[in-house]
Amino acid sequence: MNSDSGSTPFVGGSPDFSHFVNLCEQVRVTKSKNMKVRLLSRYLSSMDDESLSIAVLFLSNRIFPLGSKFAINVGFSTIMQTLSEISFLDKDQIHQSYLQYGDMGALAEYAVSKKNTVSLIQQQPLTLSSIYERFEEISDTIGSDSSKVKKNVLKGLFLDCSPLDAKYLTKIINGEMRIGLTEGSVEVGAARAIAMLVSGDISQVALLAKRGLLYTAVIKPLQPIGYMLADVMFSADEIINYFQKPLICEYKYDGVRAQMHKSGQQVKLFSRKMTDITNAFPELVDAAINSKLLSSMENIDFILDGEIMAFRNGKPLHFQKLQKRLRRKNVTGQIIADVPVVYAVFDIAFINEEQTIMNPLKERKEILSRILFKEPIINAKQNVVNTAQKIIAMFEESRDI
Repeated sequence: MNSDSGSTPFVGGSPDFSHFVNLCEQVRVTKSKNMKVRLLSRYLSSMDDESLSIAVLFLSNRIFPLGSKFAINVGFSTIMQTLSEISFLDKDQIHQSYLQYGDMGALAEYAVSKKNTVSLIQQQPLTLSSIYERFEEISDTIGSDSSKVKKNVLKGLFLDCSPLDAKYLTKIINGEMRIGLTEGSVEVGAARAIAMLVSGDISQVALLAKRGLLYTAVIKPLQPIGYMLADVMFSADEIINYFQKPLICEYKYDGVRAQMHKSGQQVKLFSRKMTDITNAFPELVDAAINSKLLSSMENIDFILDGEIMAFRNGKPLHFQKLQKRLRRKNVTGQIIADVPVVYAVFDIAFINEEQTIMNPLKERKEILSRILFKEPIINAKQNVVNTAQKIIAMFEESRDI
């Protein structure tokens, strides 16, 4: 171990939160990127599956996997109030301490070192899984008393923490580890990054890597995958001169990017951040279930990429209309009537056990043309163009809608 790594003994493979915290401190003070990866690999290599999944999520500035419905939704004010209640520090002192340290993790470390009470029940050492269970408890809390309940659960966690544990517990809650470890480092190399594109869930990728099974990673419906993002060009002439061949040109839709996954009678919608947004669009779920292959009129499984837009009478509505639906936990028939939507499909990654993501775009578009989508699912408007003038004409056409 190099001299940057500090002198704290390192324990790998343990489910105890204190050992996770020790890893984080070791990584934080280590300057070498390669050494950071080695420390991480050593720590993860002998962990049990459950702890491994949780550890890589926390190290990647996440609590729950991409695509999960769960969100902890604990703000700074709740953390600061909780720290005030368990320490000798009043609210003004907490605020001044925050201004002094400028970091919520450092504030939590200081406040817990001053805590004036302890848990009444003798607790086992905090483990990654016990913390994750309490995070799930917080995420499940709804209703008028939810803030109070969340604060009580959080208070119990901080009471069980050492000052250093509290520092990293707060960093995990805020999604700000800041220990010089990127998600790419957590994935440990390009092979793992490729598997991430397929699975979209770093915790599952870590398990495959541990077992030497990254090559088995496959696309599966109902499990979000990585998004393919666009490059920027600034003019139609630049586009034509760069590619120098006929191109598929389609409208740029102003809505919410979403993957639509269908398996049997199950449908899931995932946002660009891979959050599950299915409940906001029940009419899209019904339409997906009833979509069929034109050739056989049989039901199909698929993973689609497209854009959800608020849409009425052939015209897109303002994006703020769509946001109203996304903010709702319960989407009523009235809301559906007030803010109707369409899902414009422009790509397909999977159909009936076949992974199409690596197929040429032309082939993927042909597959989409053979699917009978039920409204409000539509195929994106597209044309094949070979001149800058045709691109400009289609752009102007899109602006008139």
